[in-house]
Amino acid sequence: MTPSFKKRFWKDARVVDLNDGYVVELDGRVIRTPSKALLKVDFRKIADQIAFEWMAQEEIVNPATMPNTRMANSVIDKIMVNKEAVIEMLSDYSGSDLLCYRAVSPQGLISQQNEIWNPILEWSKDVFLAPMVTTSGVMHIKQNNNSMNIYRNELKKMNLYQLAGMHDLITISGSFVIAMALISNHLNISDAWHAATVDERWQEMQWGIDDEASEALEKKRKDFEFAYKFWENASYTN
Repeated sequence: MTPSFKKRFWKDARVVDLNDGYVVELDGRVIRTPSKALLKVDFRKIADQIAFEWMAQEEIVNPATMPNTRMANSVIDKIMVNKEAVIEMLSDYSGSDLLCYRAVSPQGLISQQNEIWNPILEWSKDVFLAPMVTTSGVMHIKQNNNSMNIYRNELKKMNLYQLAGMHDLITISGSFVIAMALISNHLNISDAWHAATVDERWQEMQWGIDDEASEALEKKRKDFEFAYKFWENASYTN
């Protein structure tokens, strides 16, 4: 069974320990992924959250309120069978990182980017020995291959669930370096999001708040915070 059901039919969702992982049963019926694979996860905290999401469903099932289920589905149906491709795709982000492409004007935005982004790039250089090249404008600039390889190797160290969380941290923020600084505890979640949204906040200061854009940005913030929590839950032994 998958989150595509229209109506809730179960009374109880509970985690079952299989010794080599955890599944969630709905009235004794095990949950499966959209590809019909067994939805078995390696971490109790994630399994508990999946069970909570299914218990929280009301008469009509809303997959949008089940992010842990969605991420676990992605791990099993996508990342598990395409791990190397996922690593390569994510490592490519370090070659076009948000922090490396600076505004050409106005000076106020340039100063904001320099103030917030430069220390993070310094951290990358000093701690990971991965200096990043910056440029002004949007013309692509080639990054140091050694730096990209260093970050690619960091991805290779991660388990499948960490990769799922990292995928969203990178793609939502547009920055491999911000994501690495966050999971390395160099930035907290608030500072990481602050760094990822320098341009958006500048636009708001200049032109005022656009309700639609503000709502979309708030959704991205929540998704970013969830991805970090998922990464954390995949980073501790049960």
